[in-house]
Amino acid sequence: MNRSKFLFSFVGLLALIWLGLWISSWWGTITLDFEKKPLATALRSFTQQSGLKVITDLDLTKPISIHVRRVPVSEALDALQASAESRGRLVFLAAPDRSGMQNLISLLPRPDDKSGIQSLEYRMPYMFVPGTEELPQWRDPRDQLWTPISTASSSLVPLFEDAAQKTEIRILFPKDWNPKLTKSISSGPLRSSLPALAKSAKAISELAFLLPAPRSENAPAPAAGSRPSPERWDQRWSEGNPLPPDAFSARLQSRLSSLPADQVKDAQLSAEDSVKQYRDWLVLSQEEKEKKMQEMIQDPNRQQRGSDRFIRSMRMMNPDQRAQRYSRYNTQKESVKDPGHTH
Repeated sequence: MNRSKFLFSFVGLLALIWLGLWISSWWGTITLDFEKKPLATALRSFTQQSGLKVITDLDLTKPISIHVRRVPVSEALDALQASAESRGRLVFLAAPDRSGMQNLISLLPRPDDKSGIQSLEYRMPYMFVPGTEELPQWRDPRDQLWTPISTASSSLVPLFEDAAQKTEIRILFPKDWNPKLTKSISSGPLRSSLPALAKSAKAISELAFLLPAPRSENAPAPAAGSRPSPERWDQRWSEGNPLPPDAFSARLQSRLSSLPADQVKDAQLSAEDSVKQYRDWLVLSQEEKEKKMQEMIQDPNRQQRGSDRFIRSMRMMNPDQRAQRYSRYNTQKESVKDPGHTH
């Protein structure tokens, strides 16, 4: 009898352990399984599962198809952006009070220069992203680690500036607002460190994801036969201010921290090489940048990584979206390979 009870208890314990492992394997993941449903339905489901609000000016009645099951938040966001044919960004909103926060949100997702809103944003240097793709990606963008500057500031904005440079986030707050801090801020993931920073400034804050509608396609076309300059390339593939090399290095080092010990050395060398190339790029003349850009584009390894990225994003789209994306991709690819080419 005692033996039977023991076996029953042992089996029950194993079942509980298995159940715990099964739950932990998909805890914090996202499932979005919609076929030709309104965008609003998919966004609402995402927010309910992730706790991350999506702010957008896209047509919420537009039907989209998206099928991802038990994927990390970052992968679900990639799928949403592909399905909605838009490009979004994690944002941190801060204001002195609730009315200020409401005003800030009302101006999103594209506050203009006269809105009275300060925007801090530093994009990863596009041409140097392929050299960093083997580093671990954050399962949730809110889990990015931020280590504040060692010479801690006594006011809010310098630390906002530091966080915007060291992590992939856009920070929005009222201009000419820079309150004093009541205490120092410790290192940690953005989901906790930035709200703690705002609380220290007695501010209202919120993490969200901005998903703006694509910019107008009606901009004037370049003159026939004109060649795109490195500046136009930078504007086309990047938004926000140029990322300082030290901040680029800090972002890569943060991702290195989650690697197994036996992989750190090689990844460290690769990251250092990417930062060095970026530093060298920044001091080149316009003519030298254009020449270097063409060399990098023709690199077979970079071309393969670019094709791999393109294929991954295509898999997240429906057939019509894939056809349109493929056409745009070929047009952009040819215009970069042959800047003087016209259609």
